[in-house]
Amino acid sequence: MAKKIEDIYKNYLDGSINRVDLDRLLHHFERASDEQLEQLTALASIDIDQNQIDQPFASHIARIKQRLEDRLNQSDGLNQANKQPLRLRYKQQWWAAASILLVAGLATWFYLAQRVAPSDIAAPSVPTLYVKDKSGKEIAILPKTDSAWQIGEIAFSRIDSQTVKVTATGNTPSLQTIYTPNSDFRIILEDGTKITMNAASTLTFQVPFDAVKREVSLEGEGYFDVAHEAQRPFTVHAGAANVEVLGTVFNVRNYASDGQVTTSLLSGRIALNKSGTAQRIVLHPGETAITDHNGIHREKVAPKQVTAWTAGYFDYRDQSLRVILADLSRWYGVEVDTLPLPNDRSIYMKVQKNIPLQEMLNLLNEASGLHFQLNNKKISLKTMSKN
Repeated sequence: MAKKIEDIYKNYLDGSINRVDLDRLLHHFERASDEQLEQLTALASIDIDQNQIDQPFASHIARIKQRLEDRLNQSDGLNQANKQPLRLRYKQQWWAAASILLVAGLATWFYLAQRVAPSDIAAPSVPTLYVKDKSGKEIAILPKTDSAWQIGEIAFSRIDSQTVKVTATGNTPSLQTIYTPNSDFRIILEDGTKITMNAASTLTFQVPFDAVKREVSLEGEGYFDVAHEAQRPFTVHAGAANVEVLGTVFNVRNYASDGQVTTSLLSGRIALNKSGTAQRIVLHPGETAITDHNGIHREKVAPKQVTAWTAGYFDYRDQSLRVILADLSRWYGVEVDTLPLPNDRSIYMKVQKNIPLQEMLNLLNEASGLHFQLNNKKISLKTMSKN
């Protein structure tokens, strides 16, 4: 189970907090209501000498302090309007806690950034997309801006470093398969639909689409923003799940290692059915459904958490080590040792995807209490010798 924020704050106060919990505390501090902040900072009276702030962080802290001051001023205005003066002690306490947390967070980031080995495996810096037609001909969409590639009667033009538009230059339908090995990539289809593909994902589709329907097949994970066409429905085939939609925004995760298909709806409405069965459900915005060997069932998973990868984050909340390690394997292009993993570890961590792999493993070690290590591009679990 994830730690309570109060316990994490106490660990911070006594100096025993780890990096993962510090990230969570900073995130809570930024988004918490005034009442929640008051309850939290009432656990201790904190003060900070602003002259002790390390110079490398001064400009960062100045900008964040201004945001906090603006928030305090807004609170003052509300309180004056309601004729309920804000307690000075609370303001001082909040400000002190905010300052020291910001310093701690930036200092931790600076320290960790400095101790990463130059030879460490880094997250992909250059997104790459590969295209293959039905004849097996393949091209690599290289990191060039305003460049175009041609396969038969299909043109691929780069919009920016992570976006490619697909256009039919003739009338003959052609089946295309595109995949990205270890990076995110965005595709704009000929109907205007936008699809962001996660690492190790493959998308198969016909160009141009059929006159009465639009269909794609997905292996891996994709974030879909479907162009609305009432007379030409859009269907995503992902493993045992079929997602039917007219025009909406949703996320589909279909990695074989998961053993299930996860579909999350952000806007609009979609119908979800399982292949070979009559089971069919309709999802509404904010809902997530799992399709597995037991059928289709709704899950309490926030869509924003599911789609955090599109914003450049790994976001895990009570997640298993198996799923996390599979994600790291795909993103960093490494193998994972097949040693058995503890089943009682549920991990809470939100981390940027652009950090080096060794640093990611350091954070995972802190969150799990285990010791994962990297040797020859393989992640393994170090077993402690018995005395």
